[in-house]
Amino acid sequence: MDILGFHPVDIAIIIAYLLLITYIGKRSIAKVHNQEDYFLAGRGVSKIFQYFLNMGTIVDAGNAVNTASAAFSRGLGGVWILLAPILTGPYYWFLAAWFRRVRLVTMAELFDERFRSKLLASIYACVGIYLSIINLSIENKVSLRTFQAMTIKPEAKWTLEEKTQVQQFEEYRNLDKAYRAKQLEPEKHERYKALQSMYKKGQISAYISYTKTGWFFAIYITFVGAYVIMGGLKAAVLNTLIQGILIFVFSGMMIPIALIKLGGWSEFSARVPGHMLYMFGSGLDEFALWSIGAYMLANYIIGITGHQGNMANNGSAKDELTARTGNIGGAYTKRILTIMWAICGLLAYALYSDSVSDPDTAWGVMSNNLLGVGLRGIMISGILAANMSTVASVSVYLSALFVRHLYKPLAPNKSERHYVNMSRASIAVILLLSVYVAVASSGIIEILKMLPSLNIIFGAPVMLLLFWKRLTLKAVYTQVLICAVLFAVVPGLLPKFDSVRKSQWLTEQTSEITVKHIVPALQEDVDKGLALNVGQKITRETLIPPASIYFNSVARSNPDDANSPKVGLGRLNTEMLIAKMAGFDLGHMKPSTLLTLRYLIDAFLPFLILIPISLITRNKGLEENIARFYVKMKTKVIADRDLDKAELQKSYDNPTRFDHLKLFPKSNWEFCKWNKEDTWGFLVSTALTVGILLAFWLLIRTLAH
Repeated sequence: MDILGFHPVDIAIIIAYLLLITYIGKRSIAKVHNQEDYFLAGRGVSKIFQYFLNMGTIVDAGNAVNTASAAFSRGLGGVWILLAPILTGPYYWFLAAWFRRVRLVTMAELFDERFRSKLLASIYACVGIYLSIINLSIENKVSLRTFQAMTIKPEAKWTLEEKTQVQQFEEYRNLDKAYRAKQLEPEKHERYKALQSMYKKGQISAYISYTKTGWFFAIYITFVGAYVIMGGLKAAVLNTLIQGILIFVFSGMMIPIALIKLGGWSEFSARVPGHMLYMFGSGLDEFALWSIGAYMLANYIIGITGHQGNMANNGSAKDELTARTGNIGGAYTKRILTIMWAICGLLAYALYSDSVSDPDTAWGVMSNNLLGVGLRGIMISGILAANMSTVASVSVYLSALFVRHLYKPLAPNKSERHYVNMSRASIAVILLLSVYVAVASSGIIEILKMLPSLNIIFGAPVMLLLFWKRLTLKAVYTQVLICAVLFAVVPGLLPKFDSVRKSQWLTEQTSEITVKHIVPALQEDVDKGLALNVGQKITRETLIPPASIYFNSVARSNPDDANSPKVGLGRLNTEMLIAKMAGFDLGHMKPSTLLTLRYLIDAFLPFLILIPISLITRNKGLEENIARFYVKMKTKVIADRDLDKAELQKSYDNPTRFDHLKLFPKSNWEFCKWNKEDTWGFLVSTALTVGILLAFWLLIRTLAH
């Protein structure tokens, strides 16, 4: 007997997990006495729990499904958008110490403490909540997509309309494959364009699911929010051990099962095209070497420095070594898991490339087909665990931003219990807003590509704030205003006007490009006389379809009318408008070159605003305040709270106490010389980066041969 495609045993496992974490949340209520307990777990998290907290925060089912989707559709080159942060591991070793030493509750408090500007702190809170709700929407969308793919309605129960949707999707998939291989018959070109427009608008689908969006989110949000609303970060920390184990299980369980189903690695090599095993892409998609590097710079170095969760993820540790080891341990664990998820995506391609048309459903379809009774329940529990651990920490630090910087200024001098209860109420609202964004947004990868443009708004000023005394409040206000308008307001506002969405020049696309690449011959190549045997190196031509320059994508306004005007879909990429005004010839660029240019503009434009304006303005009356800020940043955290407070007071009494440690003593730059902990941490992080990448490269070489 099945219930929406699940065996009762699977349902029982899922319910048992949900009841367990809800019970832990209820027990955690008694341990919450004030805001610091609720938002930072009392700043007493140990190394093992700090490791699981950081891993749980940055590892979620969205990562698994996104990675598998990227590998399924683009090969390993597409995975680099998610694996690229491994190169920044050594940077995170220092980042964790910075945000533990600052000894604050929220990231917004940086601006209050550094500039004495509560207004700027409130602006950061608004932007931070907006950005994190987008992140939460990804978790919601992934959970929905995965659950839908695991509750597929049998063909015998389809309605006529549902049957037509699936048939049209299959027709589109076949025509798209022929088009990319330069084998599409001219008389079918118009039909292909019509179906492509329907696909971009979500009017056709690869399968029909029992799961309805409304009911799913109603049940999902109720359980996801329950334990974190009750216990805050304390409940999240206590649940991380259970959730961490489930994350490991759900990440690795499908690889051996899929290999058995497939017939081993040799059969895998025969079914997966060689170009899908290129580490840096094949030139067939957006994620080539340079675009990956630009994405990493914008999002994982500059953007991450201003991330809303830095204070919660590192400030909850009992000391800075705990923060550092927990941060690095969680980060590198995610990179190892990313490789495992990529292998799952390639295994899904080897097994189901002929039947799966929507890459975002690859993980769910694979789970649905390979996992038996009980294992499917564990898989769903693992997905929920991964998402819950992320949602828990994200919603807690968002509630801290709301209560401390938006609500408290309007309702001061209330009790700690009052502010904690308001935090609980704000979490419920935040979760509901994230569901709305998930329903209204486009594909998962498109959301990921949008984030660097938004994270950079405060990432750049926070990076400079930590180390440059000359940074001024006027410069930050100017940069935040300009970048917010260019990267957040205009991209979402202008597409609401038909004149913009249907603009002839804004719906411009790149030229169609033919790319030659060397790949191992498949059996079909031998049958066509293009090779003597399977595996022989041959040159194959592949079309790179026209890519939208200014919008996420472009489609016909009426898919059935070949003469209907084009319409822009998704975000308007204002970075490309800036590039056009700078004189770049965008129409003849590859998709990867467009993406590279877009992220480089994101990365450098804020600094081109911040530095010149800071040099011509001043922070009047803040000299003493700035001196206290930087001496605190040089004072090492001690686990004993009383001793740490006493050591900090010594620094405040003598703000020049650590000036001998400055790398540039007579400058406005506050970089310090490395100590032993800095050095060995950097070396170990670098060794882990090189070791994991080397192992990944050796694995690819093995699979390719």
